[in-house]
Amino acid sequence: MVPVVFGLARRDDNGEPDPDLVVLWGMETAEGAVMYWREDGRGQFALFDDAESAAERFGRLFGLVLYRP
Repeated sequence: MVPVVFGLARRDDNGEPDPDLVVLWGMETAEGAVMYWREDGRGQFALFDDAESAAERFGRLFGLVLYRP
């Protein structure tokens, strides 16, 4: 299966995900989802059941919403 890319983005003026303001990117497969980012010069990652779970957990913390390009 080919992974599907998703992101967590800030909202635009209409409350929709702004594709120019994606903060975190991830990939989703049938087995789960993984998000990648750099923090303090080191690569970090987090595993989730799916992209919606990532948005629910990380999005709520940072005020981000799920974006699917």
